[in-house]
Amino acid sequence: MVATTGIVAPSIHYHEGVFYIVSTNQTFNGQDYDRHNFIIKCDDIWSNNWGDPVYFDYLGIDTSLFFHDDGRVFVQGAWHIRDDRQPTNTIKQVQIDINTGELLSETTEIWSGWAKYDTEGPHIYKFGEFFYLLAAEGGTFEHHMLTIARSKDIWGPYESWDQNPIMTADGKDEYIQNIGHGSLFQDGDGRWWAAVLGVRKQPNNTLGLGRESFLSPIDWPEGGWPTVYQPRMSFKREAVPSLVPQKPLQAPPHIEDLYIRDHDERKYRYLDDEETLHLIPSRHGLGSAVESPTFLGRRQRFLTGMGSTRITADQGLTGNSIRAGISLYKDPIRFASLVYDFDSSTVVFEVHNSAAGLFDTVSRKVASGLIEVQLRIAATPSRYSFLVKEILRETEINVDKDWIEISSVETQALDARDFTGPLIGVFTQSLLKEESIKGAVTFQEFKLQAGE
Repeated sequence: MVATTGIVAPSIHYHEGVFYIVSTNQTFNGQDYDRHNFIIKCDDIWSNNWGDPVYFDYLGIDTSLFFHDDGRVFVQGAWHIRDDRQPTNTIKQVQIDINTGELLSETTEIWSGWAKYDTEGPHIYKFGEFFYLLAAEGGTFEHHMLTIARSKDIWGPYESWDQNPIMTADGKDEYIQNIGHGSLFQDGDGRWWAAVLGVRKQPNNTLGLGRESFLSPIDWPEGGWPTVYQPRMSFKREAVPSLVPQKPLQAPPHIEDLYIRDHDERKYRYLDDEETLHLIPSRHGLGSAVESPTFLGRRQRFLTGMGSTRITADQGLTGNSIRAGISLYKDPIRFASLVYDFDSSTVVFEVHNSAAGLFDTVSRKVASGLIEVQLRIAATPSRYSFLVKEILRETEINVDKDWIEISSVETQALDARDFTGPLIGVFTQSLLKEESIKGAVTFQEFKLQAGE
């Protein structure tokens, strides 16, 4: 597994009309990781009007907030001990000024965990007379689990439940595996639920779409311990009649669009139809470990389905060493792409996994009279196929050719015990210097579609 930096484990909280996110910006200083913990807030989560980060001193990750009834605010997190042996972390807590980040108490260990193996992801809940402390343990793979302890004082001591873990797939014949990190919440009718991370492990032992979120019902009597049910792809729970009018959630446009690192917004533009994209090429390719290529992607949310786009061949881009296409992207080490080279009128398939020593290229010269090239990535649980369709101009008539598979790659070839799943996206690159690149590539109908 490749250790990465960046934003780690954001936790969202709502208190008295304000939304809070507490998280960690993890950076590498050349010898070790620096962990910069911060809080941002806003009063309308859909408006994206988050304030500037308020930093606070905490040596760890997976930070969480607890708002006490008496007005105090506490941070819990996975306090870093060491990397080379267990226990690597313990749960420490500190009282904080939520507006300034000032620490108002000593940072104190409140629980070392039940398994005492990678004790992480803490959250505290007040239910009845007890404070319940939830944690993830066992590492984030096959031994992952949720454990719990409780105390009548927020500072402890916390008593571990003798029926721990309250949720795990370890040693169980379950489709959803590696379940652990999670959060508990009550709905408007007072029923308890768990939102947990897990993977859909495939018959070829790949992790499919990486870690996904699953919802599980909970039975939790006041004064007792929670019973968390194993996550399922579908389940039934009796509905509670509600007098509150229901209204559908309206997501902001392009909420799914993702980029690689801090993208240059000047290189991305939607046209008025909100579907056609203009992308200005970058010199940087998908294999860059530090730069931001011109790439706009969306999460692959299906095991079977496809991603596709259309590119007009004659965009006046010849002579600029420009390539444009569609890519399955996991990280700078692992990706596979199907691109159209404007200079050579060639469609090129490339697969790259530098960790496994996998590098392969397949080229196809397109027919003369090309008007448009359509590119597609077809996904199944075991294989990705990369296909092209040429639209030609023949005697004043546009002719659709059949879809042609240029190449394919097994999902195992790009698998590496992934945390996050793959992106499917459109991208463009030029070999010229940035100041010499002229023009933008137009992508039409970029979409991802689940199959049967």
